[in-house]
Amino acid sequence: MSQAGARQDALTGCGPFSVSYVDAALHDELAQDPHTLALIGFKQTASAGPAGGSAFDTGLPQINGDPVCEYWRSPAPVERLESEGFRITRTPEVMFASRLMPEGADIAADTRAVYGAILQLLETSGYPHLLRVWNYFPHINAVEDGTERYQAFCVGRHQALSVLGTFESSLPAASALGSQGGGLQIYFLAARSPGVQIENPRQVSAFRYPERYSPRSPSFSRATLKHWDDCTHLYISGTASIVGHESVHDDPLTQLHETLENIAALIGNAHDTEGLGIRQLDELSKLKVYLRNPTHADVVRRAMEARLGDSVPTVFLHGDVCRSELLLEIEGLYTGPHP
Repeated sequence: MSQAGARQDALTGCGPFSVSYVDAALHDELAQDPHTLALIGFKQTASAGPAGGSAFDTGLPQINGDPVCEYWRSPAPVERLESEGFRITRTPEVMFASRLMPEGADIAADTRAVYGAILQLLETSGYPHLLRVWNYFPHINAVEDGTERYQAFCVGRHQALSVLGTFESSLPAASALGSQGGGLQIYFLAARSPGVQIENPRQVSAFRYPERYSPRSPSFSRATLKHWDDCTHLYISGTASIVGHESVHDDPLTQLHETLENIAALIGNAHDTEGLGIRQLDELSKLKVYLRNPTHADVVRRAMEARLGDSVPTVFLHGDVCRSELLLEIEGLYTGPHP
């Protein structure tokens, strides 16, 4: 086994794959590892990565700390292929796919086209259930032809996903952030069997937001709970300082507090309704913090350590949040035994 593989096996993980942050110096070795489901780098400009591979870069650069990559590892070797512009890796249980489109003049049309292609891929591949999606594109808060780019993205995504017969109950966990360079980048995890949608009692479900936020609602669930044969995963969507449907607070520390309260409420709801085996934030397996202003990184990091300790691996990225008044967004992952 490679040095990188041995190091990964020492980390906590279960199910058909594990996810961890690893030293970026291991990138080239891990990119060649037949067990690598995905290898995600944090660069200034998004890149699709080499053909036939599972490594790519987001346009959300890491802010501080030792440079890392996000490493998804399967216990078994993965199959790698390409189809309709997607770079795909898969195992008998899961499929991971990514696609980077060049920046175009119509973000709504581009988004509708990519999500339409995703639905077709899901239908033909045998992995029909979306569990988790990431969406990154530049200038997320810019206004074009009278519509904010994030709102236009929401329109395109909604138009594509609304063909699902059980629209609201079929929506995956998701994040949508403004990147610092590159085009529309989408990557996702899909499975042969569905997960369970988890909503947050402190927040209006995003797919039911009032129309003033976008002509079409943001089409995602607050989290997806997935029971695998040997353990449970919880995929937590990008979460911000929103109570009900309103943004609250105007400084990074109070927004951080509200965001963590939202994640804690989400975990609590998953525990109460679906028997999730944890109740505390410091029991999560991984966190990712997106910051609009990189100068906030140190104060946010110290505040998170004061509340969570240093038990949860966390990476800080420069990413613009979907609402211009929001300064940060946090997503998370839990992997652990069945309740």
